[in-house]
Amino acid sequence: MRSSTLSRGLILGVAMAFLAACDNAEERAEGHFNNSLELIEAGDVERALVELRNVLSLDEFHVAGRRLYAETVRDRGNFSDAYANFLRLAEQDPDDMDAKLALTEMAIEAQNWEEAERHSESLIAASVQLDGVEVIDLVMQFRKAALAEDTETMRSLTRDAIALTETYPEDVTLLRIIIEGLSRESRLEEAIQFVDRAIAIEKDSQLYYGMKSSILAQLENFDALEEHLRMTVIAFPEDTLSKGSLVRLLTALGRPERAEEFLREQIAATDDSLDLQIALIGFIREVNGPEAALAEIEASVGRYEDNAILRALRSGILFDSGDREGGIAEMQSIIDTAAPEDDRASDFKVTLARMLITNGNEIGARQLVEEVLAQDPSQVSALKLSAGWLIESDQVGEAINALRRALDQAPQDAETMTLMAQAHQRAGETELAQDMLSLAAEASGYAPDETIRFAQTLIAVDRLRPAEDALVRALRQTPADTALLQALGEVYLRSQDWPRALQVESTLRRNGDNRAVGIADSLRLQVLSRRDGRDQAIAELENMARGADAGVSAQVALLRERLRAGERDMALQIANDIVASQPDNPRIAMVLGGAQLALRDYEDAETTFQNLTKAAPNFENAWIQLMRAQSSQGRLDAARSTLDAALEASPDAPNLLWAKATFLERANDIDGAIEIYEALYEQDSGILVVANNLASLLATYKTDVASLERAFAIARRLRGTEVPPFQDTYGWILHRRGQSEEAVEYLEPAARALTNDLIVQFHLASAYEALGRTEDAAAAYQRAIDLGVESDPRPQVALAQTAVERLSAGAATE
Repeated sequence: MRSSTLSRGLILGVAMAFLAACDNAEERAEGHFNNSLELIEAGDVERALVELRNVLSLDEFHVAGRRLYAETVRDRGNFSDAYANFLRLAEQDPDDMDAKLALTEMAIEAQNWEEAERHSESLIAASVQLDGVEVIDLVMQFRKAALAEDTETMRSLTRDAIALTETYPEDVTLLRIIIEGLSRESRLEEAIQFVDRAIAIEKDSQLYYGMKSSILAQLENFDALEEHLRMTVIAFPEDTLSKGSLVRLLTALGRPERAEEFLREQIAATDDSLDLQIALIGFIREVNGPEAALAEIEASVGRYEDNAILRALRSGILFDSGDREGGIAEMQSIIDTAAPEDDRASDFKVTLARMLITNGNEIGARQLVEEVLAQDPSQVSALKLSAGWLIESDQVGEAINALRRALDQAPQDAETMTLMAQAHQRAGETELAQDMLSLAAEASGYAPDETIRFAQTLIAVDRLRPAEDALVRALRQTPADTALLQALGEVYLRSQDWPRALQVESTLRRNGDNRAVGIADSLRLQVLSRRDGRDQAIAELENMARGADAGVSAQVALLRERLRAGERDMALQIANDIVASQPDNPRIAMVLGGAQLALRDYEDAETTFQNLTKAAPNFENAWIQLMRAQSSQGRLDAARSTLDAALEASPDAPNLLWAKATFLERANDIDGAIEIYEALYEQDSGILVVANNLASLLATYKTDVASLERAFAIARRLRGTEVPPFQDTYGWILHRRGQSEEAVEYLEPAARALTNDLIVQFHLASAYEALGRTEDAAAAYQRAIDLGVESDPRPQVALAQTAVERLSAGAATE
């Protein structure tokens, strides 16, 4: 009994002590909370936050303390900490609408729409609404309308948003909706007013400065854009993108002296100005040429104690200017004199490797890269070069692993992301490739090359709105870039947005150079043809072709239209006029031969192209067209003789080798054809048609496992293709690998499109037979037999005949 009584006494004592401790913890937490209020009142936010952390460590359920902490860190810009604490409040009390309002606002600001939708649902449905909920409701409705491309609803919501600014004049989320809505309606002057309001409210946010740059570029108000970019540089002196944008703008506007003056001012105002000095040298090289850039290097190299980078820059300019040996010697000297502890030695070696590749010494380049990676397996530039070689040799898995290591070191390297996209493309992983191109465009600051690559993948699948967004962002940085404008014009043509397409045409025409004007002409004609009809386009084209400043491109376009309309005499007259304008230009003479081919005047075309090959024996395309003219007359022996003569004149011409491979394949010299395609593939494994043809021959005519696996490695990039010859190749390889069900998904559309190709019909028949679809197989085999001729040396005809007999015998037995 004494033991039991003692135990009960101990338990009771511990419980009383615990309750006392709880009381003391709650009291201490409340004391810390009161202290935090006083400190905030006094403006001592740092110490107030310390007190609030003490509150939450003593009492994690202290609602007022957690709310004050969350609001305070949110005001200081620590959104992740604020979000976590507001989320904790919402989890403690699902009816805490203040917490949900804060969570929704932050999710919208972060563009995390899944979270915004989750938190806003109960907010909007609540019977009693807090101030600001109507803004949330409008934002969510606007997003829904934008995703559905519901223009009318967006227009209505934009008007509602403008009205709401009377109640919420400093709500930047509301202002962003208005800016986007007005921009979509092309009410850009009005949009700028709301951007200025947002800048006044959030002076430290670069987002709105960027928005204003974009709108001014669209308005082509370049003087105002220059002034705004200068203000951006003052507001954000560390922002190199704005400085670069200003330099590119001034250069595009024909004001290079002001761009140079700006860069020199920035160098003078900066203590560590080597990066800016390099930018100035690059600018001078672009505007005034390599000699001026070399002179600038000589003038500046003495000002910098560590001038190895400037010497490396000089080496690159020498190399690119044609003095390759001098550039290589300079770079080798930099490497030889680098201190052992100098981390940049690896960068210089990789730069030298790139020079050696350009100079045809790939073996030396590979040795340098291997040396760098042996010393530092994470060296980014070396990893990129190595990955490029791996992609070329279809070692996609190893390439992706190398590029992942590179991204670990440099997560925002646009070149690495582009290479990763190429690797995924080789593997047939189209969506992953598109994602990486998107990241590359963003990481590059929407530079022209990266943006165009990304936009082209979007245009190919009719995702026109995101393609437009990407191109417009890029044009903020380089407003007059011809390639960007051409791609944007294509987007507007596809979306039938004629006013914006013509706006792009006007911008191109103001660029002034021949290429831009030619693209502008083509864009205008396509708008007229699709909007007003073909007759209106031809009338405009005739005006262009006969104008005082008419170029050959307009006349060629008119010729194409006349050929398309079957207007024989007029087409030949135009073709002869074009040739007469430049009688000594063999490329212009091709126009007449092309017109004769199109009109089936094969003998005249043969004469035209024969004269061309005599005048310009190295003109590869003339030989190709001569063979076409001869083949079209059924004179295959003459075409083969022409090919031999062409290869004697240009033995390494890719298109001629390609033509020879085609002849060899038809003559059943498969090994000879494969040998040619292997050589072409080694020269450039990125040419899709060469890859397809090589994979097709390997899979169709070789029976060993190694050849099949090589064919699959080459053809993986064709997954998801809608090009019939590529569908046949990929489908046949799948069938041979035992994936006949999936193979049929490719082989059926290929056979429907290529009805006169006996090998395609044979491939489909074989897949049907493997799946037990006997009747379908027999019918497809018969189509292959019917397409064959007695002298056809290809084995598929005999194989199809044997298969039909086998299937017929099996059916009779059943």
